Formats: sequence, C-alpha cells, structure tokens
Amino acid sequence: MSTTKGKGWTRRGFVGGVGLGAGTVALTGCMGAAPARFDHGVASGDPLADRVILWTRVTPQDPRPDRVPVRWQVALDRDFGALVASGEMTTGPERDFTVKVDAQGLKPGTTYYYRFQTGGVVSPTGTTKTLPGGGVEEVVLAFVSCSNYPQGYFHVYRELARRGDLDAVLHLGDYFYEYPAGGYADPAIVAAGRQVVPAHELVQLDDYRQRHALYKSDPDAQAVHARYPFIAVWDDHELANNAHWTGAQNHQPDSEGGWAERRAAAVQAYREWMPIRDPADGADPARTYRSFDFGGLATLIMLDTRLIGRDPQLSLRTDMVYQSMVFDFSNPDAPRAVPDPDEARRLSDAVKRTIPVPFETTEDGLTPITDFARIQALDPQNLPQGVQFLPDAERFRTEVLGRADRHMLGAEQEAWLREELARSRGAGRPWQVLGQQVLMGRVVPPPIDPDSVDLPADSPVTRADLAVMNQLSEADLPRNMDAWDGYPAARERVYDAIRQTGANALVLAGDTHNAWAFNLADAEGQAVAVEFGTASVSSPGMEAYLGLPHAMLEQALVSRNEQLVYLDAHRRGYAVLTLRPDMAETQFHYVSTVKAQRYEAIAGPRYRVRPGQPVLAEA
Repeated sequence: MSTTKGKGWTRRGFVGGVGLGAGTVALTGCMGAAPARFDHGVASGDPLADRVILWTRVTPQDPRPDRVPVRWQVALDRDFGALVASGEMTTGPERDFTVKVDAQGLKPGTTYYYRFQTGGVVSPTGTTKTLPGGGVEEVVLAFVSCSNYPQGYFHVYRELARRGDLDAVLHLGDYFYEYPAGGYADPAIVAAGRQVVPAHELVQLDDYRQRHALYKSDPDAQAVHARYPFIAVWDDHELANNAHWTGAQNHQPDSEGGWAERRAAAVQAYREWMPIRDPADGADPARTYRSFDFGGLATLIMLDTRLIGRDPQLSLRTDMVYQSMVFDFSNPDAPRAVPDPDEARRLSDAVKRTIPVPFETTEDGLTPITDFARIQALDPQNLPQGVQFLPDAERFRTEVLGRADRHMLGAEQEAWLREELARSRGAGRPWQVLGQQVLMGRVVPPPIDPDSVDLPADSPVTRADLAVMNQLSEADLPRNMDAWDGYPAARERVYDAIRQTGANALVLAGDTHNAWAFNLADAEGQAVAVEFGTASVSSPGMEAYLGLPHAMLEQALVSRNEQLVYLDAHRRGYAVLTLRPDMAETQFHYVSTVKAQRYEAIAGPRYRVRPGQPVLAEA
C-alpha cells in the first residue's frame, strides 16, 4: 500500500464521487460495463487520535479477477477538496475482496470524509472521527448488540445513523447469528424477505463470509457504518452459540469438524469484514481485547469475555450438586440409607457411597426417598408429579460455581485489565469504561408460579424450567451460567482490580437482548462500579419466552435482585453513554417494533453516576 498525506490521485479521475452520500457511481465513459461495485457500503473503526481503520468490499463482476486495485481518499470536506491522506492497495479472493486501510497522519478529535474507487467506480462516502486529544470535556458513545437479520428490521441502526452527536458506536457482540435458515428466525420476517444465506449453519470460512456479506447488505447497517466509526468485539454467535476457548454448545465435532478450524474460519472472516485493527504480525488473531484513550476524560477498555480465555460454561443439569445421603452397601442387593451423620462417619469407605436422593411432597412437607430400589427406578429427566431433586446450594456454590481456577477472561487478559485500569487512573482520567459482552450484575430468578404462566407454543422455556427457576430463587443461585454469574471468582478478581486501582468503572454489556442497569457490589456487599446492559437491535428478549406481562416480570426481577436498578424486558433498542469530567450518564432508547417497516422511536430513562460514587441515580 502506498500512502501520500495531503495528496490524492487527480481530481479528474475521481470527480464522480463529489458530494456522494450513498450508493455507488460508475465512471464508465467509453469503458463499457463497470468492472466492480461497492455493494456492501463503507465503514470505519478502531479510531485513535492520529489514525482510523477504513473498510469496504469490492464486488467484482464476472470473470472474477485475482487482484483488484483500490484507491482510497480522506478529506476534511465532503467535496474532497481538502485532502489529508490517500493511497492505493490491492485486494483479492484470499481476503474475499475486502479492503482495510489504517489511514494515518490525522488530527485528534476531527471529523473526516472518506471514500474508495476502483476501475472508475466510486464508493459511497463515509464519515469518521478520530479520538480527541487532551482537554476534552465531553464524549458521547452509543452501544448496541445482538442484530438478528431474520428476527426483525434494523431500525435501531437507522435511528443511530440519524443522530449527529456520537463520537463512536460500540458493538458489543452478536453482530450476526450462525444458525441455518429457519433457525432462531421469525417466520413472518422470513416471509417478508429476510432469509439468511447460506441456508445451512455456518461452519466453513466461506459460510461466515456469506453471512457477513448478507448483514452488510442491509441499508440501515450500511447507513450507521457510513456515519460513525465502530469499536467492536465479537460475542458467541459470530462463531457458535455459547462459545468458549475449547469449543461451543453449538459445535458438534463429529459432524462439523474440529473446533480449532471452525474458530479460525470465523475469526478470519470477522477480521476481513469488520473495521477492526488487526494485531501485529505474529500476534494471536483471536485477541480482540484492546483500549482507547479519549483525551484526558476516559479510557475505553474492550474485553473479550468469550473466546480468548473463557473456561467452558457450567450446566445446571449436569454440574448441579444435589442434596444427598450416605448409603451402606454392605449388602449390595439391598443398600441401606444412613441418615444419621455419626453412623455414616463410622462406616468403612469400602461399603459407603453418597447418593443424591429425590424428595417427594407429603403431608409433612418434602420428605427424602430412601428406598434405593425406588430411586434407581426413577428417570431424573422425567420425574413423576410431586418428586424432585433438591439442589445443595451451599456445596454447589463453594465446590463447583465458586472455584477460583475458573476463568472468564484468562489470566493474561486479567493482568492486562489491571494494568490498563492502573494506567488510566495514573494518567488522571476520570472514567474507565469496560466494553464487554455479558452481564456482570448478579441476577437470581424471581419466584414464579408455573400455573400463572401461559408459555408461548415455541418457547424454549418449559414448566420444568420454571420449577428449576423457583428452586434457584429459593437457593439464591443464578440461572444464566453463560454470564459472569457463572464465573463468580473471576468476577471478584475484576472487582478487586477496580478497587485496588481506584478506577471509576462503568461496565457496558450486551448479550441478553434486554436493557439493564445495576449497582455492582462484591461478595461482601461493597459498592464497586455500575453497569448498563443494552437491549438488542432485533433479537427477541424475555417477552418472547415467558408468558408473563412484561411489567410484572420486570418488577419481580428488580424486587428479587438487590443490585438491579432497572430492567426493560420487552423492547429493542440501544443506549447512549455521555461522559463528562464530573458525571457519566446513560440514556436508554427504544423502537416500538422491529417486526414492521413503520415504527416509532421512544426515549427511555436516564441514569447518572458521579466519580467516586458508584451508585446510580435516575436523571
């Protein structure tokens, strides 16, 4: 790539792009048909004070060439009369004809215009903005997550593109979904034309490339990318559902090959198709954690809670510790329950076994079933009415869930996070913003009467799940083992890093499809930070799974969870974080529907926090 600051190719050769805001212009003249198009728009991302990533994708016309030269241009004005940087690079099939340029030599806190050209065809014009230098008094960031093409229209992106006050957009993951056609889709939306390609589940490199291309064909996605720089991280669905560093819930090695190969394919496609700065030569391409300094005001610390260091998730079905009893197997044909602890201790280990016992509802309450033959005859997955296994909450909490060796970030990223927090505070920045994927706030399900719930026919939640939720609520245990709730020791290490560095931490989260606000507290109840979780762009939330009025569900969850300040459990939307030296404020925004072309924008509540006082107040 060649770069020339302040100079571009001749104005005569690029005049067709003047004032262009959308679409592509072919400067064919006597050349015949245009050799290529810019079907996927333009994007920018990972801004620094002196540079920014510029992105596009060339769609060659048949026959597909091996190499396509592409010119790029950055200017201070939409007419490109005040050029500040330009250059040329080539792209080809080895990178799926994507173009990614790290445009350098820019000035801090400045809005720029950019565009691309190949073979006389000019791309749409995009706008971007570099990070501010020192002395900035305000930074405004929007954050979004979970955009699902066959679940609804991207009105949230359209609303963001219409704003004019953002410094950047943070995408906190699930930029797309890996499922096949008809999987996790709304049939009515699919019938309206929003069907995914390829039709099968994403496994190979070309699969992930096609899905990226589909999402970037959406006009609202193109509009928001062309309007603001993105700072993005992946969550699980850019790879496979509930991914971790060794695999994923939605990956079956017997039929889908090795996880390492699938992960590498997904990571390569993401780096090709997203405006994200690539790691230095030799660095792990799966490393996405990085930081951005917004002048003297804030450090944005983008974490990877998904892929680089996460241990496999626990399962409440397979990892739960249930209340148990010692049995004496001196007579193997008739094992005998030993409920007396002293007698159990005196038994020889050779004849002693500890067995989970089910409980049945009797006139005296819940009574353990101690008949070994009856226990053996029960199907744990299909217990009769009135019979259940009871969690041993304390043993599960200490022996399984709370194990100190379980990681969400991995030891290397944990150490890096602590260093970044200390560096930011040492530089005197008032705010440390943690952009990451999953909820950090503690959430225990509320008690729900199963008879009061009218479950939708396609709900993934069953009445047995509701019974489990009630057990968890009574035992004060979380349900979502994929969130930080499933990694409490790792969460406490993050809280310790925040405390030890004196950080004023604001945690941002996506993943759940609902909007949340938390006062985060450690295991001792000490206030540590605040958290804001954004609603989804289009993926359905709790309103699609539980047959409860959303107001009732929201009130029940807020009442049950001391740290939870606010929940919206039924609308799609985004959130905007405004940072000033003496205040940080987040406002939630919603759209009335993503299931129809017509919708209304709805302003949600605002919450404010002061430096050194990690407690939310409604603004």
